[in-house]
Amino acid sequence: MRPIMIIFLGVLFSQSCSLNPASNVSKPESDPPQKIEAVRGGELRYRVTAPPSTFNYLVANDEASIIISLYMLTSRLVEFDHKSQKVVAGLAESWTVGADARTVDIRLREGLQFSDSAPLTSGDVIFTLDAIYDEKTEAAAFRDSMLVDGQPIATKRIDDRNLQMIFPRAVASVENYLINLGVLPEHILGAAQRVEKLSQAWKVDSAPAQIVSSGPFVVASSIVGERIEFARNPHYWRKDEKGQQLPYLDKLTVVVNPDANKTFLQLGQGTLDLADRIRPSDYAELSKTVGPVRAVNAGPGLGIDHLWFNLNTADRKGRPLKNQIKRAWFADTRFRRAISAAVDRESIASSTLQGLASPLSGFVSPANKFWAEPGIGKIAYDLAGAERLLTEAGFKKSGAPSDPVLVDGSNNPVEFTLIVPIESEPRKLIAAVLQQDLSKLGIKMQIAPLEFGALTRKWAETYDYDAVLLGISMGDTEPSSFQSFLVSSGELHQWQPDQKTPSTEWEGRIDKLFLEQAVERDQNKRLALFVEIQTIIRDEMPVIPIVARHLTSAARSNIGNYSPSGILPYSLWNIEELYVMP
Repeated sequence: MRPIMIIFLGVLFSQSCSLNPASNVSKPESDPPQKIEAVRGGELRYRVTAPPSTFNYLVANDEASIIISLYMLTSRLVEFDHKSQKVVAGLAESWTVGADARTVDIRLREGLQFSDSAPLTSGDVIFTLDAIYDEKTEAAAFRDSMLVDGQPIATKRIDDRNLQMIFPRAVASVENYLINLGVLPEHILGAAQRVEKLSQAWKVDSAPAQIVSSGPFVVASSIVGERIEFARNPHYWRKDEKGQQLPYLDKLTVVVNPDANKTFLQLGQGTLDLADRIRPSDYAELSKTVGPVRAVNAGPGLGIDHLWFNLNTADRKGRPLKNQIKRAWFADTRFRRAISAAVDRESIASSTLQGLASPLSGFVSPANKFWAEPGIGKIAYDLAGAERLLTEAGFKKSGAPSDPVLVDGSNNPVEFTLIVPIESEPRKLIAAVLQQDLSKLGIKMQIAPLEFGALTRKWAETYDYDAVLLGISMGDTEPSSFQSFLVSSGELHQWQPDQKTPSTEWEGRIDKLFLEQAVERDQNKRLALFVEIQTIIRDEMPVIPIVARHLTSAARSNIGNYSPSGILPYSLWNIEELYVMP
């Protein structure tokens, strides 16, 4: 994500690009040119698998809400061009980093407006940042991503178009912070902020007129749990190369549909235009012939699938968790490594997911070509090695060779439940393979599909679970985006979130390394620090990496400028440029 990193049906995100470190004066890229003659007007219908929970991106904690609130309804100071993999100018016309690498002078574009025609000024930028830092806003993930060594960024208003940000210390990439700042309207939300109710603003059942946008669209209507209809923002700042205001579309409808079969039928019938992360079987079917629907394999996305065990020892109130026997298994690094060695990643990628995934050995997707470290080594499928690790940890196998039973040193059979999001067909398929793989060791793993919201509450709030199959989904390649996931105090530190102090020595080491890389401006030194973090995670295995799924999308063939990305928000990353061909 909420790096920001957010975990959705898999997200994290923050969207700066680490391949082009900031110089003292940033030279923003031009907007990508329009290579196809676009037609203004028309409607697109896009599928999400789960209903959004808010229009307020500050409190969004699921993928659908992030797509809608951050990408459709807000614009950021700088943005991420998925084609060039570079940071480009957004609301900020320019940004200049001082020689101290702490002071950033920001100049907004001239004539910026919100969707209600009110001017968008430096005051709105400062208001939004203040709201993020206010703990009463409950914007925990965004707040984490905007802190530097636990300290907020100070601001100074110069005039309506100019402001200054003063960082607590030098940082490796100021863009990593600028890109998280989707600007909100102070004239609309200021009153809620002053009475500490901003977290309650812009719920999904709010009247559309209350929701004022700085992004490409405005909310036209909403049926909670079913669909949201967006109309073009008449005051959106972006224009194409001919000076025509974007977006081209008159209307975007986001349809909630968790049913993959229904999605496939609707694409064929023309009642749905776009769907991301379609099933491998649907991709294969659509790829057989040329027709009204095209399927695209965009390659590995930045999102990954991994498994983790509950390493919490107590709930958020300090009460010991139930079943301490299981807690002891999960806490043993040898147990976690054994589980990892028993996972047949190659089979999952090639057979279960029909070649539309890449086996994974760490928490960084291979799509992240600069920061993923191949040197940490491939995790081999090794049942014999898994058994050796389990024996070393005091486990032993009993029962018939054809139906083994693994027991611990006290003869307790090794059983646990893996929860998976019911909305994700690929993850349910992966879970079934894991169940078979682990049964070869004598481990009985039960699969419990849960609605994503209920699943999230278990791992993030109640800690009432054994293991989870989920993952993280990145919005960019920037290492600092992993903050809430890697740092022990992060709310997205999945295996044991929100720690007051690191519970293990190795987590403390990661905390230290992460802070060092966040301020290191020498790219080679920074890479070395991030590689060490990846190595520690690989050795300790708090998360067991499985695969990086490829982004497979389907779209009606009459959509112009369609160029899906493996990075959130996938097919909608250039939504303002998409159009319907006559």
